Amino acid sequence: MNIELLDMSRMTILAKYYIRNGQFAPSLAESSDIEIRRFRFAPMKAGQAAMDVGSCEEWLRELSRRGADDFKLIIPLELDSLARLDRANGVQCCMICFYGERATSWNKLWTYDSVKNQWIVQYLEIPVEKTHEKPVFKDVTDNMTELLKRLRDLARTLRLSEFSFRFSAALKALQSDYVASEFTLPAGSRLMKAAAEAYVFGGKDSWTDSAKFIAAGKGMSDEYETLTRDLYRGIALSIMYAVNEW
Repeated sequence: MNIELLDMSRMTILAKYYIRNGQFAPSLAESSDIEIRRFRFAPMKAGQAAMDVGSCEEWLRELSRRGADDFKLIIPLELDSLARLDRANGVQCCMICFYGERATSWNKLWTYDSVKNQWIVQYLEIPVEKTHEKPVFKDVTDNMTELLKRLRDLARTLRLSEFSFRFSAALKALQSDYVASEFTLPAGSRLMKAAAEAYVFGGKDSWTDSAKFIAAGKGMSDEYETLTRDLYRGIALSIMYAVNEW
């Protein structure tokens, strides 16, 4: 899956767990592709300077000290172009932090260290002008099941066995009694695993590259475009339910 979405999911889970339990979440795998994370807190009062911290542990402690009471991951459900999924910082997802009556948005900025072949991640807190109501997300298992069946069938029609296998694996995750995942989530482990399996976006030879042209050659562009946009939306809703609703 997209590394930025994975990391923001990880950060949201860490924050929610720490806020609720006062300790770090156990057994949450770290990404070896990230060199360092930096966090910049917005000033709490006018005239104060922003505060920088350089580790997740410091970030979590400062969130707690400032009175954070909840965290939500927000992923846009529509993109003007799915080509954005190929690029760093292409999807403007954010994390909303709630402090009682006020809220702030944590936005991301990813840069690549070509020498170390790792990412440098900056998370920047921005005040939200109006009180941000907490969004509620629904279980989309049934909708995802039907969507994945249609995508699997389309991949078979296009004779793209790799993608047919991926969509079948996502279906299996939704239907399994137990799924192995780096995210142990009471409400949505199956959806999180299915989202990871079904994430077929990217560059060369991805679903948004080779499959698009094969579908066009068979006169199936409309079906392909509709299902592909539905897939992105379904993955976003699956992740947000899994990460936020527990």
